[in-house]
Amino acid sequence: MGTPSWAIPVGVLAGLCVICLAFVWWFIPRLYTRGMQADMNRFAAEKAERERRAASLQEANGGPGDLEAGLAVPAKPVFKYTPPAYTAY
Repeated sequence: MGTPSWAIPVGVLAGLCVICLAFVWWFIPRLYTRGMQADMNRFAAEKAERERRAASLQEANGGPGDLEAGLAVPAKPVFKYTPPAYTAY
């Protein structure tokens, strides 16, 4: 009596499933880590660009000086609200 006719196909299919599972266990974490690192690098570059633009705009508009360097910070103008005069008729 030999092996059943279903043993070889089932064994091959099980082997392929194990190989696929091992590949997924190896590949998906690498792919996820690579994607997260790319996102963090992109966010860092965008943040640096925003900070650079904000600093250049602040410098162009005569923004506040650097307190740590000892430069004076210009005072903000004081806004005084004077309500309109109403007359009672």
